[in-house]
Amino acid sequence: MPVRHALLAACVAAGWGLNFVVIDVGLDSFPPLLFVALRFTLTALPAVFLVGRPGVGWRAVVGLGLFTSTGQFALLFVAIDQGLPAGLASLVLQVQAVFTIALAVLLLGERPAARQLAGAMLATTGIGVIALGRGGDVALLALAACVLAGASWAVGNIVTRCARPSAPLALVVWSSLIPPIPLAALSLGVEGSAAWSEAFANL
Repeated sequence: MPVRHALLAACVAAGWGLNFVVIDVGLDSFPPLLFVALRFTLTALPAVFLVGRPGVGWRAVVGLGLFTSTGQFALLFVAIDQGLPAGLASLVLQVQAVFTIALAVLLLGERPAARQLAGAMLATTGIGVIALGRGGDVALLALAACVLAGASWAVGNIVTRCARPSAPLALVVWSSLIPPIPLAALSLGVEGSAAWSEAFANL
């Protein structure tokens, strides 16, 4: 791998890790569902007017918006809000790779190589060891929500694989239009208007 590519990959990993720290800090002021709704509002606007159309059907846009954006992040934010440490959440969420492999086999007829399966098993074992090491400190419900977030992400991966977007950035931006309204409505119903008032007072 060229050094430039390795450095770019390291930047992606650093950005990914920092993302979880920001989530953890933000949840001190915002209820999780409202926070996700705001996140995707700011992801979609004004970018949706700048990137052009994604070049895929609306089913792919809605599917990605429901599973990768809404499902994954709503469950992830709830998991962290319920006590799952941000660092552990970033690792547990990677079970999406195992779910993605399983779904690709079941739905797309793909056949992973033995080396890929061995790598997935090793990674999953590592995640399990780390999770067990913190087992007494983590609520089971929070851990389960994060695992389900990984499963939702995996479904989104399959949607993306089937869509084969020519403009993947545009697809991410346009799919970000899906979460805000349903999550805001769910937040009002579950978290309540008082939580909204307090959150925006802390903006």
